[in-house]
Amino acid sequence: MKSDNIGSIPRHARRLITIGACFAAFSLVAVALACNVPVFRFALERWRPDSYRITVLHRGPLGEAERELLRPLEELRNKTQANLDFRAIDILEPANTPIEAAITSSPLPAELISQVKDGKPWLVVQYPEYLRIEVPVWNGPLNREAIERLVDSPVRKELVRRLVEGQTAVWLLLESGDKDRDAAVADLLAEEIPGLERNLKLPELTSEPDDELLAKTPFKVAFSVLRVPRDAELELALAGMLIRCEPDLADRSDPMIYPVFGRGRAMLPLIGAGITAKNIQDSAEFLVGPCSCQVKELNPGFDLLLSADWNDLLSQDGQQLTAIQSRRLAPASGDAELVPIPAGSRESLVVTEAGVKSDAEPGATRESWLITGGIWLGVAAFVVLISAMHAGKS
Repeated sequence: MKSDNIGSIPRHARRLITIGACFAAFSLVAVALACNVPVFRFALERWRPDSYRITVLHRGPLGEAERELLRPLEELRNKTQANLDFRAIDILEPANTPIEAAITSSPLPAELISQVKDGKPWLVVQYPEYLRIEVPVWNGPLNREAIERLVDSPVRKELVRRLVEGQTAVWLLLESGDKDRDAAVADLLAEEIPGLERNLKLPELTSEPDDELLAKTPFKVAFSVLRVPRDAELELALAGMLIRCEPDLADRSDPMIYPVFGRGRAMLPLIGAGITAKNIQDSAEFLVGPCSCQVKELNPGFDLLLSADWNDLLSQDGQQLTAIQSRRLAPASGDAELVPIPAGSRESLVVTEAGVKSDAEPGATRESWLITGGIWLGVAAFVVLISAMHAGKS
């Protein structure tokens, strides 16, 4: 009788059931990889911000005054108090021609090369390399004001303060310039936030090492809003980071909102008519939910350029946190870099030129057993289902 029932299932229904069995297998694996620490808190404690590329193009040797201007960038980079990589390129040096070509092949403003040819050093700021976005976030002449505004601004200072304080996310409202439209978005956020804070529940943490909280920051659900004037001089670099993350945003005049969490990681924006109570709630639920994928770049969003010593700001009992960079692309030239990837277990994985190497301690971890069990359960369900279908046909 069972065979007859299965054999009577329409072909398209069988296909859906088969796909469902496969999905169940992958879901089991995803659950196995999850930890109960919510996304926003895992990002705050574990994810090191990716570095923005800052290039100074100059013609001939830099003078002492110009080197002095660049010193703060070098110090921030060397002390890891800002997520930036910095380099200066003399366009007259033949060895730098390929690098210069790679930079200037991007759609930079036409005045860039003419400024450099006139002997004026020029700053070019680009997103982290792994994003593969070559359009500059910001560019302009090298001067003290540009250096100061590049890595810091009033909004970014306040953003860092709120994240360190323990807020789940800070909604950055990039204003359109239309007061009524901007006010409507701000009012909607103000209406939704109390309900989110009241109704969203933090996952229950276990005694497993993966569920341990590392920072002194309070563990809570809290949201707030920071407004970013699009044309304010002090916030031009921040506005550039927000609107150039997607190719068509710079041409739009709508208000945009970005939930920013962790150590300054922004999710892609809600825009115009897409700014709804439902979409705001969905974004908040994702951030408060358990971290199902601990590899940073597999989660949505991009990092902002901020000046903050996160490990010190989040230290607990004098013990500095050591965030893990989940992936870092090797430089265009030179040897590959060995990079640890967080895997949600006591096992550490290292990417090498030969592939992925495991440094696990002897014995299977909880996660490896769960993953293996999930895979075999899924395979078994799939095999049983196929066998039943064949039996129904016969």
